[in-house]
Amino acid sequence: MSTSINDDLLQIEEYKLQNPNSFDTPSLLIFEDMLSYNLEEIIKICKSPKNIVPHIKTHKSLDILKLQIASGITSFKCATLKEAELLANSNSGVQEIIISYPIIHIQKIIRLIKLMKDFPNIKWRTIVSTKEHLETLSNFMKNSSLQADVYMDLDTGMHRTGVEPGDEAVKFFIDAKNYSSINILGIHIFDGQTLYKPNIEERSSLVKKSIEYMRYIKNELTKKNITITDNVVGGSWSFHLYLNEPNTRVSPGTWIYWDSRNATQEELNFKIASVVIGQVIDIDYKRDTITTDIGSKSISPDQPINVRLKLIGQDKAELIAQSEEHGVIKLNGESLNVGDLILAAPGHACTTTILYPHSNLIDKKGNFIKKIPHEARDR
Repeated sequence: MSTSINDDLLQIEEYKLQNPNSFDTPSLLIFEDMLSYNLEEIIKICKSPKNIVPHIKTHKSLDILKLQIASGITSFKCATLKEAELLANSNSGVQEIIISYPIIHIQKIIRLIKLMKDFPNIKWRTIVSTKEHLETLSNFMKNSSLQADVYMDLDTGMHRTGVEPGDEAVKFFIDAKNYSSINILGIHIFDGQTLYKPNIEERSSLVKKSIEYMRYIKNELTKKNITITDNVVGGSWSFHLYLNEPNTRVSPGTWIYWDSRNATQEELNFKIASVVIGQVIDIDYKRDTITTDIGSKSISPDQPINVRLKLIGQDKAELIAQSEEHGVIKLNGESLNVGDLILAAPGHACTTTILYPHSNLIDKKGNFIKKIPHEARDR
């Protein structure tokens, strides 16, 4: 561990922060050099920016979006209409927006139709997996003189949304072609069953099964002279395992910031660019614990308690309890004292971003550059 702390500089491993006491704690920091590295790395892995449709849920930010576009990425995925509105209004070169969420509520449909009319030069797509999705979209699109480009959402094992693979999916795809104002393009897959499985052989086996489902559907449709033109698949735990599949683009999101749980994938070399700066506010010598100000309102609480955060430079330390504004950490032999500043890598970057109205961009020397607003934080 390499740690240097004084009033002018906080350095923990490769993270440098000038004038660390100028930041109230907890605050969210984004390290520019690691962000740039991740952008280069994703293009290198995917061979071309045309092969990636990144999900913007991780950063929800116009500034970060512009960096992605500057890297050559022009197609994006989102889940909320607020994210879609940010993408459409960016005026930065977004050419395609895929809303990977069932659009069934009338208010969502109204907002989608407005976006489609206001931004006709953007390719708008969404996902479908039930006849209710198809009927609702078809009726509203027809009444608005629009056409909805859609992907069939396929449930390959997460059991959250999607059509059952096999003949049921083949039938659904064929039926979808009979709905007016609906143009079905291909298959969408989010394989959440691959999450938090560090063993690449285990993930590869799960992805292989998803690919087999895709190929079966493609082959059965080909027999009926129906062509799949585009598939959008995968998340940050699987995207790179689909890259050799034809007519298939990948849609990870977390790679832009990375986090401590994703970092357990040894074959991927992204850097954790998003960290929370906090402070030790109390200590219990008998129990070998410290209490920090990184509670459940300042770092994502959706992970198991022991992996919600990882203290950078304090590898043995482990979060054992958390309330809204407090995080209790077992030191396990590490050394920290009351008043010390700490850097915590989130266990889940995406759901940490939304806890802050903005993040703070830091350059490679540790200087503060600017605040990055999270414009799509709300709905």
